[in-house]
Amino acid sequence: MCPKIIPKMLQKMIQRPNPKTNRGMRLNESAVTSVVGEMLLLVLVIILVSIMAASALSMLPGERETMTDISMSMNGTHIFFWHHGGDWVDAGDLTVRIMKSDGSGSFAPIERDSGLKVNAYSKVTEDYTVKSDTFDLGTRIEAKKPSGVSGGTKYDIRLTSGKSVIAAYDGVILK
Repeated sequence: MCPKIIPKMLQKMIQRPNPKTNRGMRLNESAVTSVVGEMLLLVLVIILVSIMAASALSMLPGERETMTDISMSMNGTHIFFWHHGGDWVDAGDLTVRIMKSDGSGSFAPIERDSGLKVNAYSKVTEDYTVKSDTFDLGTRIEAKKPSGVSGGTKYDIRLTSGKSVIAAYDGVILK
């Protein structure tokens, strides 16, 4: 083909519309419209799904604190904590903290390796002699009183698990 013929063919293929007759080749835009519509619909669905997922994830319950029903008793050398119901607690996380009620001075915490025992009830010996790894219903914590505790002074006693206080007794007079 001759180079002069190619521009004439292109001119015939793409004619500008005549405003008077409105004739000429027009581009078919219906295919572009459907693709754009599909893309908009897809974007809308993705946005709605992400909003619903974020809403659903925000409804999940958060961490909750340990809830237990505990009572305390003591004798001359030990403090006892009795588990009457509620959640179980890993015995390795337990600490007993004793401090003076007036805020003066403090005692080192009593931990499992330094005088804190968690025992379960034994039907054979009818006593709390079975070592337990959890503080659960029917178990007892036995904490040896620190040597610096003086009689007649008021103390605040805390049974803690990690960073949570699961039992608090204020103004206790240790004998």
